[in-house]
Amino acid sequence: MRGRFRWGLRRGRGLGSGRSRPHTLIAEGTGSIVAGRDIHHATVYIGTGGENIPAQDLRALAGHERIERERASAERQREAFARHFLPKARASVRTDGVTWDFTGRREALRRIVTWLTDPADNRRGLVVSGGPGSGKTAVLGLIASLADPRHHAHVPMDRVGVHEEFLPPENSFTTVIHAAGLKAEMIVDAVAHAARRSTTSVPVVLVDAVDETDEPELLVDEVLKHLLLDGSVRLLLGMRTELASRLHDLCDMVDLDGDFADPEGLRRHVEHVLLQATRDSPFRRAPEGTVSRVAEGVAQVAEPSFLVGRLLARMLAARAEPPDLRPGWETELPRLPGEILERDLTERLGREQAERALDLLRPLAFAEGNGLPDEDIWAGLAGRMAGRHYDHDDVLWLREHVGSYAVRSTDQGHTVYQPHHLSLAEHLRAVSDPRAVHRCFVDYLVDHTPVHADGTRDWRRASFYTHAYLATHIAKAGGHEVLDELMLDPAYLLGAIPYRLLGALDGHRLPADRDVSEVRSAINAYRQAAADFRRAEPEAWPAALDLAVRTHGARTLQTRMAPVPDSSPWKARWVDLRPRRSGYTLTKLSGEVTRMSAFRYGGEQYLAVVSDAGEIEVWNVDAHRQVVAGTIAKGQRITGLDTVVADGHVFMATSGATRVQLWDVFGGNRALGGWPVGHPASDSETSAVTFAEIAGELRLFCMTDEGLLHRFEVLGATRLPSLPMNSACDFMRSNATVVVSTVGGRPRAVVSAWNGVQLIDLETGLSEDCSGGSGYARGIQVIPGTDPPQFLVGKDNHTIFRVRPDGAQRQLRASPESVRDVDVWTRGGDTFAIAGHDYCDQPLELFSLTRPGLTVSDFYDARSAVSQVRVMELRHGHVVIAAGQRSGAVRIWDFPEVPE
Repeated sequence: MRGRFRWGLRRGRGLGSGRSRPHTLIAEGTGSIVAGRDIHHATVYIGTGGENIPAQDLRALAGHERIERERASAERQREAFARHFLPKARASVRTDGVTWDFTGRREALRRIVTWLTDPADNRRGLVVSGGPGSGKTAVLGLIASLADPRHHAHVPMDRVGVHEEFLPPENSFTTVIHAAGLKAEMIVDAVAHAARRSTTSVPVVLVDAVDETDEPELLVDEVLKHLLLDGSVRLLLGMRTELASRLHDLCDMVDLDGDFADPEGLRRHVEHVLLQATRDSPFRRAPEGTVSRVAEGVAQVAEPSFLVGRLLARMLAARAEPPDLRPGWETELPRLPGEILERDLTERLGREQAERALDLLRPLAFAEGNGLPDEDIWAGLAGRMAGRHYDHDDVLWLREHVGSYAVRSTDQGHTVYQPHHLSLAEHLRAVSDPRAVHRCFVDYLVDHTPVHADGTRDWRRASFYTHAYLATHIAKAGGHEVLDELMLDPAYLLGAIPYRLLGALDGHRLPADRDVSEVRSAINAYRQAAADFRRAEPEAWPAALDLAVRTHGARTLQTRMAPVPDSSPWKARWVDLRPRRSGYTLTKLSGEVTRMSAFRYGGEQYLAVVSDAGEIEVWNVDAHRQVVAGTIAKGQRITGLDTVVADGHVFMATSGATRVQLWDVFGGNRALGGWPVGHPASDSETSAVTFAEIAGELRLFCMTDEGLLHRFEVLGATRLPSLPMNSACDFMRSNATVVVSTVGGRPRAVVSAWNGVQLIDLETGLSEDCSGGSGYARGIQVIPGTDPPQFLVGKDNHTIFRVRPDGAQRQLRASPESVRDVDVWTRGGDTFAIAGHDYCDQPLELFSLTRPGLTVSDFYDARSAVSQVRVMELRHGHVVIAAGQRSGAVRIWDFPEVPE
């Protein structure tokens, strides 16, 4: 790669020389990529001809990771179209699900086609919005079907009412994405792959169900907004109205409940459902005019929701007779999908049988993936959840009597069932304790797994649903003790969906009351193997897991591993690799990581972490042990954090919009004091705290947007008089990063600002601009060895500067995305900087300040936006990089070995 250098990879063939002994791997087979992201610790391979082939040469020849990820992305696209877009586009009211019954929405279709064909006069984004059941996916699915030459000919134009003016150009979309259940980083991958495949200058991507992703607000704010602002892609988006409002300034809107509502189309659709929903519909023999009057009444009640109209029409069509059309009859109809469901079941089946039906439908609402398999799971799980006995006969009864509420689909070649619409699923999920439901899933799936003669679980014979989604249910249950058992079973590890199991591990807390070293080794081994799973076909997974297990010394897991089959593309003959834990998750908070502070105490390295949900954690990174965990106030955003070691204590300060608090991390009384700051009624999310020694005394300083420098004596935990600052405090309008340095012989707080960098005199409170220029300075660090001190500043306009106290600045580089934080590290005669970015292909970037051109941005497997970065030195000089992410995870990577 031009302009990049892979640190730790030796050029040429054979073993290169260096400061340390190479860590080698001998492998048999075709010479495929083996070690994935740990490739720099496995430098020698045996290729097909028996020669030594350096790992990086194989990777360059194969491009294996990119090929496999694009192949998986294309497969997800095909599956999403067949399972999601096409059925919704048909809007079929019959049980066969293949009849095209799409009705109306002509103005919405015309507007979308105009956006597709006239990019110059339209914004780069177009959002199709509406409430639940407004038909967003039906509209987008029809547009996608008409644009796809494989499906265009199968759309009955006259039946659907599509004329020439509603036809989009052929191959309008580079890719279509059904976003439900996906993580933001998976959507980033799909868009990036679409851009690479695109034959046009600006690819067009359709993303539906944005509000059904794992973190919809995060996806909109940190991915979609940046893509639209960057202008490198055009986006057609489908989402609910509330979420769509966040993109109002960047996108054109097609509001299906507002300007693009279609009352006449709704009425005609209801009329069609009344006549076609069932063969025994009473409306087929009703007097003339009855169907029209009922359709008119139902449409008035349902407007603007096509779903509500459809459900009401189905409910009425299932009755023996049409309703009594007395004045006001329609006011007695239920208006919400959940109410319609329960009314329909009760009227048709009676109260007792309606409860039976709801019991059987509820597991489908909590199912992961495309739905719950019938097989021998559905009935038993429903009985476990309801505290009753249900068997397959009950499922057959449900499908016979109210089958329209349970839609049949497929998942990995298996038949599964899910609720007819997300709105019905949301109603069924309205229980007092959702975590208890997911725990019930976990218990049942574990109990349902066959056992060996010795009583251990035979995960090899577990159902596909257990392999694929048990880990997700564990995560949503808040954890489960069975996860430790799963991590020691290779059959389960090889059958699980990697990203789902990794998601469960992110929030997994190992127990402190027993030895879990083998479990920890197995977790670290799986993290390494999972990275290789993404790059390899499934037949190579046993070899990748075997390599990782031996690398990390996971002895228990290794004894349970079957020999790598001869059919594997490669297998390790012997391994001499340094066990490492690079790329593991230290912890997972529920909110975004807003601040991190590193300190050494007792010869060991610690890291303090806080979140915008008010969480505080302190970790011994050397021992991988949590020493402090707590919450300041539920939901209170923490924006300021600093730590200092003094007088045999470790002091930690935190601040929010209206309060600063002082802690003794290892003292018996940890909370030393708390003081109000800022405006009592302030809605600001901003504050910054820092420790500094002034005239031989340790003090704590806090800055907010009120224009005061708050001061506190640390050892006495007392408040000192505040000092006025002579600045408008623009730097406090967003999260401010602060470091302390001596400038001009005086202690200064160096604070990141909207307009650059502010220098605040900690003795007088006087402040001055250090540098201007465009872009908000989000991250700042003092560059070691500079006198007068110089500062590394990362800005939200994708730039990184070197700034002097007199305001002189020099741009060092342009980054791929908004820079959220920076850190600096010196090794030998070199000074290195690391920057964390918002969502992009590579959220971490490492480069040299002393050797221009020495850089790496594709070394780290970071798939989430990075909000904080810190470089730390562990015991024995082992240097690592900690990345706090927008997702709440804190991950640890080895600092790369730097070539001479």
